Amino acid sequence: MRPVARSQDADNQLLFLPGVFNETLALLFDAHHYFQSREVDEQASLPATERAVYASEMTRVTMRLTSVMAWIMVRRAIHAGRIEQEKAAKEYRLDGSEVCLAEPSAELQQLPYYLGYLADRSRHLYERVHRLDQLAYGTMH
Repeated sequence: MRPVARSQDADNQLLFLPGVFNETLALLFDAHHYFQSREVDEQASLPATERAVYASEMTRVTMRLTSVMAWIMVRRAIHAGRIEQEKAAKEYRLDGSEVCLAEPSAELQQLPYYLGYLADRSRHLYERVHRLDQLAYGTMH
C-alpha cells in the first residue's frame, strides 16, 4: 500500500494510509445498508433479551465506525495544517475504547450471522486504528 501523506511533526512520521479510509468507508456503507434493509425484520424475529443484545451490538458497530472516521478526518486535518498535532493529542484522540474494545457478548453467537460479521470487522478495524492512535500520540507501551 502506498502512503499518501505524512504528519508535519518530524518526531511523528505516522503515515496516512488510504486503505484505512477506504476500508472504513466501505464498512460504513455495508453496515448502513444492512441496518436499513434487514434490521427491523431481524429484530422482530428475536426474543426480547436477544433484541437488546442486537441493538447493543448495532450501536457498538456504529460507534466504532464513526470514531474511526472522525480520527481519520483529524489526521487529514493535521496533515493539511488545519489542526496542530499538540491540539489533536489533547482534544481529538480516538474515543470510546471502553465500549469499542469490550469483549463481545456471548449472545452475539445467537444473533444473525451478518451482524456478527460486521461486529468482527468493525472491532478489528477499531483495534488497528487504536494502535495507530497510540503510535501517533506516543502512548504505546
